[in-house]
Amino acid sequence: MVLLQKLHRFLVDETPIRVHTNMEHRGIPFPKDQAMGVYSSIWNADDWATQGGRVKTNWSHAPFIATYKAFEINACECPIVSSKSVENLKRCSSNEKKYWWDEPNLGVLSLHQSHQLMWVRAKHMVYDYCADTARFPVMPAECVHHSHHKLVLKN
Repeated sequence: MVLLQKLHRFLVDETPIRVHTNMEHRGIPFPKDQAMGVYSSIWNADDWATQGGRVKTNWSHAPFIATYKAFEINACECPIVSSKSVENLKRCSSNEKKYWWDEPNLGVLSLHQSHQLMWVRAKHMVYDYCADTARFPVMPAECVHHSHHKLVLKN
């Protein structure tokens, strides 16, 4: 995962799988001044996350086991449980532009990365809360202002 001031990108094997754009200028909160964690879990979402409940989990394949191999997070390390937590957070969110991800060209996806993200969405995305009008009769603000289908491209 890369934590940027303008953009949060989640990459798996160098392929973007999720992008969060900073739209604070439009009044949409963005977690740029707080530490972030990456968590995963396996849970039953048959009633909403599997094509609106149409596709059910086949529990006969249980137990489900998830493992991580060669897992790395490339970001500013900011341990929360530490006497230096506040100092670490300030260092990681400073405007000094001392990390590789502070480079201006990393504010948008490249054309190739945009195509990769569209491929991931088309082949692997099962649920998009921005398209869930049953759960969200009023589209969430970040969805209105940043259509996941109209990505900002950079040649």
